[in-house]
Amino acid sequence: MSLRRLGLIALAACACPCVALAQVPKEIKEEVLTRPFDDRRDLTLLRRVSDNVFMHELARVSFTVPKGWEEIPPQRLARKVDPRVSTVLGSERDGRSLVATLYWVPLSPGQKLSDWVRDVDVSGEYGEEYETLKAVYGKDRVSRPVKIRHGPFDVYRITIGGGADRVGRYDGTLYVFEVENASGRWLLKARVSAPNADKGAGDKYAEEVLKGYSLASDPPKDEKKPSDVEKR
Repeated sequence: MSLRRLGLIALAACACPCVALAQVPKEIKEEVLTRPFDDRRDLTLLRRVSDNVFMHELARVSFTVPKGWEEIPPQRLARKVDPRVSTVLGSERDGRSLVATLYWVPLSPGQKLSDWVRDVDVSGEYGEEYETLKAVYGKDRVSRPVKIRHGPFDVYRITIGGGADRVGRYDGTLYVFEVENASGRWLLKARVSAPNADKGAGDKYAEEVLKGYSLASDPPKDEKKPSDVEKR
């Protein structure tokens, strides 16, 4: 047999498997994802109501991201020792020079809001939130809790002074309040950090965050009401 014929036989042998594979029908279908892979909102108990409104389905408290702020995707905080879900939602402005962090935390039976914060001292203390901030930043930089009213909520406000040094050039405001319904009791917190170069502006932005809260029975302005839809 000539060398040329041997070469043709070898090429035909290599080509045959390719032809056979091409004729095998493709039985495995590619899985199609129906939502973004990193979308974990169904694990946070937060439901998006509109482009800038989120509703906590158990606490029944919504938050409207203020105009000019951007959403930081919500996260779920869960520990092995506590299977309950705590939720964190963030918001930022001006390239993260202003940052707000919001928490929805379930309260255990027997826990009281006054365990976390109060405006009357008990043995010289004003609750766990205040005592923790005082230990971290120093007594002179943390104000005593003051109770204010926002809509249906009794809110405690604590301010934190960052100081003049570079590391502490941000001031902070902490809002703490609770809600109670058939699903249980929830501790809500909002921590707002802003540059301390303009204290007036920092206070204004902190108030914008607080005004974003509302109860489910009081839908935010950006949420379309059924009556509005019917009129169209």
